[in-house]
Amino acid sequence: MSAAAFFDYCQSLDNPLVVEFYYRGDKIDDPGLYFDLHPGLFEEAFPSAQETRTMINKYIIYRKTHKLVISEYGFNLVFR
Repeated sequence: MSAAAFFDYCQSLDNPLVVEFYYRGDKIDDPGLYFDLHPGLFEEAFPSAQETRTMINKYIIYRKTHKLVISEYGFNLVFR
């Protein structure tokens, strides 16, 4: 799954969990643009799109109180 397909999936959810991406400790403010400008980084450095999608589905019940932070090190559920 490409980064674009992944973002399309996230936007298709009725009440999405807030998902933030970080790379090398810095927050990626516009992940779609960032991954377009850095082709292959989403697939190479981050957890697989399938694994990320699974985590979003798993943590969707926390969407009102938490956000899912994704980095090259994996996943963190953070109270917002």
